[in-house]
Amino acid sequence: MINEQPAHNAQKTLADFRDHLARHDKPIAFFFGAGTSCAVRVPSATDKSKVEPLIPAVAGLTVIAKKDAAALGDKYARAWRLVEAHCEQTGQDPNVENVLSRLRMMVSAVGNADTLAGLNKGELEELEESVRKTIARVVTPDLTTIQGNFPHQQFARWLAKTSRQTPVEIFTVNYDVLIEHGMETERIPLFDGFVGSHRPFFHPDSLRRKESAPGATWTRLWKMHGSVTWRRIKQDGRFRVIRGEPDPAGEMIYPSFQKYDESRQQPYAAFTDRLSRFLEQDDALLIVAGFSFGDEHINNLIFGALENRPRTHVYALQFDEPPDEADLAKRAGQRPNMIVVGPESGIIGGRRAPWVPIESPTFMATVFELKEEEPAGGDAAKLGRMKIGDFARLSAFLEAMTAG
Repeated sequence: MINEQPAHNAQKTLADFRDHLARHDKPIAFFFGAGTSCAVRVPSATDKSKVEPLIPAVAGLTVIAKKDAAALGDKYARAWRLVEAHCEQTGQDPNVENVLSRLRMMVSAVGNADTLAGLNKGELEELEESVRKTIARVVTPDLTTIQGNFPHQQFARWLAKTSRQTPVEIFTVNYDVLIEHGMETERIPLFDGFVGSHRPFFHPDSLRRKESAPGATWTRLWKMHGSVTWRRIKQDGRFRVIRGEPDPAGEMIYPSFQKYDESRQQPYAAFTDRLSRFLEQDDALLIVAGFSFGDEHINNLIFGALENRPRTHVYALQFDEPPDEADLAKRAGQRPNMIVVGPESGIIGGRRAPWVPIESPTFMATVFELKEEEPAGGDAAKLGRMKIGDFARLSAFLEAMTAG
């Protein structure tokens, strides 16, 4: 519910945001969630007159993974329902990522002669493998179906036309390669922590030491939950993570920061540390898009930094209106350096209020629209709807900044 308080000025909010992005000396990073991948839309497979997301959101992916699990047999379907119920009992959304995380914990906990959720160790491993393979299949679509000028490509064009003292960093919890595809389409140099030519391997030093990574003209990409293009191999008695063609088994898909054994610590620990280091920089700016703040570990990293670094700022661009009881809304109400931009309202300076424009200049055209609402007491009032939480709109907004 939006508090009965003076409205927020949409023009000022967007102008301030644009000014932050235009500063060449400001450390800037983006944090992308599943919503950014959903923004890429292609003709529907069942009705060519309509479009649909190339890669579904977490909710859609959960439906597909649950169906694939049920195809293994009734006991696997029952096990899935039990895991879902346990997620709900502990306050977690029973989505595919949380189900996969719990399955992995169950595999680690069950003895060879025991059962959990009606499955023995081998059957739990089979269910866990099914979920991995479903995720890998769904997030590895045919990229040739994407029409030109897709959102990630527009985002890349904005990067190409900006000049910065420090490299732009992109943190993402997505497993797909849409960011890489967009960057390569526009020939933007991209560094992801892997080095080498034949079988690029993960090099954690490149995240900690500037001299071990390319210069500021190379954009950084940190895939915090893994990627369909990663594999774990054993070479000369040691494990290493390499990057190559998409792996249909989805071996290196890790949706949670659970405690890994020593051989599996990287790259996840390195990316967590890198996000913390970025947020600790004075005057750092993190722009969050397509992410609903449903990951407790990442939330703690971001919110903790905002408490300790008052000059660090986070813009949380939300596709859906965050409810008042959500952790994001509560934290933003306590921290003036967290700016939440929802479609109906913003939380700025710790205060939630609806959007109104003073004026509607051209630069707002792609991300803001006026609407009329009839108040209970009389004349129609002009209110606004913010669309910048849609990654396609955000990308168009960024590209427009460098046009002309």
